[in-house]
Amino acid sequence: MASKEHEILVIAKNTPGIGARVLSLFNRRGFSVIKMTSGKTVQPGYARLTLTVDADDQTLDQIQKQIYKLIDVVKVKVFPEQDVVRRELMLIKVKADAQTRSQIAQITDIYRGNILDVGSESLIIELTGDTEKLQGFIKIMRDYGILEIAKTGITAMSRGERM
Repeated sequence: MASKEHEILVIAKNTPGIGARVLSLFNRRGFSVIKMTSGKTVQPGYARLTLTVDADDQTLDQIQKQIYKLIDVVKVKVFPEQDVVRRELMLIKVKADAQTRSQIAQITDIYRGNILDVGSESLIIELTGDTEKLQGFIKIMRDYGILEIAKTGITAMSRGERM
């Protein structure tokens, strides 16, 4: 079986160190977490973690079983490829002088990004979208000169009423 990226939703009691316990489990078992995001849920006292892992189907099944064994975990779900909204946030600092600033601003508008900071020699741009959109923007900005990039992990949610 070929390995590919999957997003896993974990709902757990929001206890101190829950994220560290999940990551520790991955380290002990030799599983690799590519990205992780976490935050509070609408239900008080619970945390929502979205893990991006690179695994084949058998390994993915093992990951789910191992996460369920953790104390405080109440739900584990692998997001399907379809009917899921996936987003990632990126801040990118790009070289920009008087000649290139307006070009970069136009490209940022096309990508529905926001310029957060204007320096004498650089711009900081905020961009939200799927991984392909962010990679496309990075590719274009390489021509101008990328100074720094900070990205979150993927946050995902099933479409419709189901969780």
